[in-house]
Amino acid sequence: MAKTRIFTLATALVGAMFASSASALILPLSLGADAGVADVKYKGRSATGYFWAVTGNLKLTSMTSIYSGYGETTAEIPDIDGVDQDFTSISVPLALQVNLPIVLGDVYVRGGGNYYENTYGTEVEDGYGLIGAIGLSLAPAIGPGMAIELGYRDRGNAETSSISIGARLNF
Repeated sequence: MAKTRIFTLATALVGAMFASSASALILPLSLGADAGVADVKYKGRSATGYFWAVTGNLKLTSMTSIYSGYGETTAEIPDIDGVDQDFTSISVPLALQVNLPIVLGDVYVRGGGNYYENTYGTEVEDGYGLIGAIGLSLAPAIGPGMAIELGYRDRGNAETSSISIGARLNF
C-alpha cells in the first residue's frame, strides 16, 4: 500500500515535468539537502528531535516550481509512563513553491501535501497530510547555494515544526 502511494506521488512529479512552461530554464532543476531541529508533537506529548531531507525543485515558470523529495524526522518522545520511545516519521512531499526574487537569491513560500509513515514504539500509522514552509535561498540562477527554512508538516497523530539549513545546486 505504501509503495502504491509513493508511486502515485512520483508519477505526478514526472507528469509535472512534461507540463512545465517554456519560460523555465533549459534544465529547470534544483537539488538540495537540508538538516535541522524539529519540534515534534505526537498524541499530546512533545519533544525536540532532528529533521533531514533530500529535495528537488522542478521550475514551471520564472516564479513557480514543483517541490518533492524524501525527509525523515526522529525524536525521543516519552510515553504515558515517562519512558522515552523512539519516534520516526518519513515524509514524501509534493508541493507548489512560489519564489520571489531578491538581489542574492529568492524568498519562497511552499504549500502542498505529503505522504507520511510514523513509527512510535510499536505503533505504525501512514496517510496523507499538509505541509507548508517559508524560506530564504541564497543562490545564483545556476550553481551552488544555501537556504534557511521554517517548515510545518501535518502527519496524522503527529505534527512537526522545523528550522533547517541546507545546500542547493541549481542547474
